Parts: sequence; structure tokens; C-alpha cells
Amino acid sequence: MAEPVRIGLVLPDVMGTYGDGGNAVVLRQRLRLRGIPAEIVEITLDEPVPDSLDLYTLGGAEDYAQRLATRHLLTHPGLQRAVGRGAPVLAICAAIQVLGHWYKTSAGERVEGVGLLDVTTSPQAERTIGEVVSAPLIDGLTESLTGFENHRGGTVLGPEARPLARVVKGAGNRLGDGIDGAVQGSVVATYLHGPCLARNPELADLLLSRVVGSLPPLELPEVDQLRRERLAAPRRM
Repeated sequence: MAEPVRIGLVLPDVMGTYGDGGNAVVLRQRLRLRGIPAEIVEITLDEPVPDSLDLYTLGGAEDYAQRLATRHLLTHPGLQRAVGRGAPVLAICAAIQVLGHWYKTSAGERVEGVGLLDVTTSPQAERTIGEVVSAPLIDGLTESLTGFENHRGGTVLGPEARPLARVVKGAGNRLGDGIDGAVQGSVVATYLHGPCLARNPELADLLLSRVVGSLPPLELPEVDQLRRERLAAPRRM
């Protein structure tokens, strides 16, 4: 039997806002439905991040939890080593900020980040909340991306990072910029909750294909129905 694909769920004890841990579950299930063994490895604040896993996911967090996560990732740089060898990483919401050069808290304190993304984040005048629809800007994605955003941080991309998508509905990284997310090396980041991969199976399969190669399509009518509903949802309920 082939070795299972190991999916790292990084710091779910402090970075799991809005059910972002579900992204790891989606990745595992989409592999298993194709007969590919897979397992989730949860990495908490009690242990270092291993650099040997096949791919990694990180979720959102509030200010205090975000600082705990940043400190942990800097102290135990296994994620950085994994990115150095090309392991795919999905970073959601606050994880964009943590993986950037620096971010400022809501109180205005600047915190040095992990440095895997050429981005910086500062508080915006107002919080952006609501449904987002965006058009992907990277190879391998053809379908609209959908998710829910809830953040006050405004993220600015530097020259080494490129946007994941152009916003059609919603705010994205920062009010007025019209883009969402950041892509750099093997890291794919977005402000989309949902969980993101439950609402965007094409993105899930793109990340998986970087580990196992091309994948046969899955026929899942319930996923198609979810996408139709979310793409048609109003910005604010």
C-alpha cells in the first residue's frame, strides 16, 4: 500500500477561525474519493512544525492568537524549510499576515512576520465583511473563486508576490485594490473563508496535483450546488 499523503493542519488551536480546519478535511477527502490514502497531521503550539509533510494549511486568527502563531513559526521554522523544498501551503486570512514581512495589530503595534510572502499588512479604517467572488489570475484555475471575508487588516503586495485573483464582488486584500490573496513560490494565500476549499474544489485539486500529479475529475453534485448558491449570494445578509 502506498504511503498516505500527509496534510499538515498547522496550529488549529490558535489559527482556526471560521472552520478553516475544514480545508485539510477537504484535501483528505478528495484524495480518498480517488483511492489515494491521506491523513491529517495536526500541529499545535505544543510541538514544532515538521518539515517533512506533503502539504500544509493554516487558518485565520484574532490578534493575540496571531502573535502566538507568529512566534511559534519563527521559533520552529519547519514550515519555512518545507516551502524551501516546494511543499504546497494554503494560508487563509490572518495567515497571510503571519507569513508576510510584518503586520500591525489593531492597536498599531508592528509585529515581524515569517517572511514567506512579500506582503505587509496594516489596519484599515473599517472592517470588510461579506461574500466575495473573484476571478483567478494564476495558471491552473479557470473557475470563479468564492468565500466569506471578515478582516480589518489591509494587505499590500510587494514585487515578489502576485495576486491570486481579481475581485468581482467584495473587498479582498484591501479596500480599493480590487485583488485577493497572494501567490509566491509554493504558498497560495487568500482572505476567503468558507472553508475555502469546500467552496472552491478546483483550488483544492490544484494544490493536490502539486503533490500527487494530475487527478481524475470528481462528480459531486452537492459541491456544484453549494457553489451555485454561494456565487449567487448577496454581499451582506
